[in-house]
Amino acid sequence: EDKEATEFQVKCSFLEIYKEAIRDLLCPGGSALRVRETPQKGVWVDGLSERFVSSMEEVMQLLETGEKFRACAFTQMNATSSRSHSLFTITFSQKSSDGTEKIGKLYLADLAGSEKVGKTGATGNTLKEAMKINQSLSALGNCINALSKASGKKKGHIPYRDSKLTHILKEALGGNSKTTLLIACSPHSSNVEETVSTLRFGQRAKSIKNKVTARIHRSVEELNAIILQLQK
Repeated sequence: EDKEATEFQVKCSFLEIYKEAIRDLLCPGGSALRVRETPQKGVWVDGLSERFVSSMEEVMQLLETGEKFRACAFTQMNATSSRSHSLFTITFSQKSSDGTEKIGKLYLADLAGSEKVGKTGATGNTLKEAMKINQSLSALGNCINALSKASGKKKGHIPYRDSKLTHILKEALGGNSKTTLLIACSPHSSNVEETVSTLRFGQRAKSIKNKVTARIHRSVEELNAIILQLQK
């Protein structure tokens, strides 16, 4: 393969899911975005901005820029508690001279932790935020449960559409991907219930088995040429 004729591109996007509304952290102040899905394209966030990058420094700069606009608030358990889930996506594409294209995506998801209102002391808008956070985490747990039961078998209904978070992460949770889950839990005895629940969640997620395969994207011209060859 002619390496000089191969084109590589790397681009990034950064969003947050705040009270079930999707906001672009690289283009703040805009209206809420929508999740769309088609059999051909899969799942994507319509209207989400992307930035081309050429170095690790530029990637880190985008992360730092987006974090400044992320929703956070004071609670009795955390002075700067995240009030949203965030998703930073790095998309790698490789276009060859023969028209084929390979695309890979790296999703970095930072999930807000589940909350017990009695411990956080949340009221007003902070309470509404906590309810939405717990609701989406519950939907994630339901998807993990359904996927863990279906591992090695024919998958039944997986409730990805129950939340924006699980819908966007559909491919990462049970699709053509490799996924790593990092869980944060407290060693303090006052948080034992939350810690045990979190560890059990991680244990269920670990039982999910995804089969990863490479899918090559071809140009329209090359597909037409293949069809003509088959028709001869």
